[in-house]
Amino acid sequence: MRRRFVVVFIIFLIIVSISVFFDVYRLPKGKPLQPPSYQYPLGTYIDGSNMINVNAIAIVNTLIFGGLVGVGEVTLALTYGIIAGAYGGIVRSVMVRFIDALNSLPRLPLLLSIALFYGVPTGNSLKANFFLTILIVMFTGWNIYARQITELVYTSSVGKSTRRILGKVDIKLVFRSVMRQGLNLLVPSSIDGIATYTGMGVIGGVGDPNYPTLTTLLNTASHLLYDWWMFLVPAVFRGIVLVLLLVLADEIRRL
Repeated sequence: MRRRFVVVFIIFLIIVSISVFFDVYRLPKGKPLQPPSYQYPLGTYIDGSNMINVNAIAIVNTLIFGGLVGVGEVTLALTYGIIAGAYGGIVRSVMVRFIDALNSLPRLPLLLSIALFYGVPTGNSLKANFFLTILIVMFTGWNIYARQITELVYTSSVGKSTRRILGKVDIKLVFRSVMRQGLNLLVPSSIDGIATYTGMGVIGGVGDPNYPTLTTLLNTASHLLYDWWMFLVPAVFRGIVLVLLLVLADEIRRL
């Protein structure tokens, strides 16, 4: 196992562990918008909450969002891609054209339009249920990876032999041939979920106050530029988390 993968994975686990701890263990509150000090190392939030807790909760929610989207997108892509690629023929042609049609749609405007149906406008933002947003991001992103899985299965010797000899799909063999690709896509699809939610938050103000993410903190601080700890610290944490995920994705492909 590569040393860099182990080091990055350990750092990632440390950040996640600390975040989960401070998500559960609440530090004392203070006056709203207090700058970093000995008592409040990262300052306080607009409601007086300790920014250590606020950032920890945001990191956990960000990873939950990305993780659930990633698992959902890869599961759907694997299921669809295996069926389309293994059977081939007119089944593959129709299913591939359907994927291409979905890929041609402008995803972010589509997501914002859908969010308007279940979200609640609150001035300059849109209060949208956290888990419903996960679902719509997942159902508009799986097709990106399904195309790759379809072609992988179709061009594999396993897919060709099962079509030629049996005319059926050996699910076990086909799944074994694409399992590696599915694992390779898991982290990138999670990053895709986080990035998409960021776009929805920055452009449309989409968010759920019950499940604040790092993007939520950045949006909240957009009109508090003098309170630099409100946006700088979440931005740094967001950058660290995304860089670690990108490195992990790269290392997983090389294992």
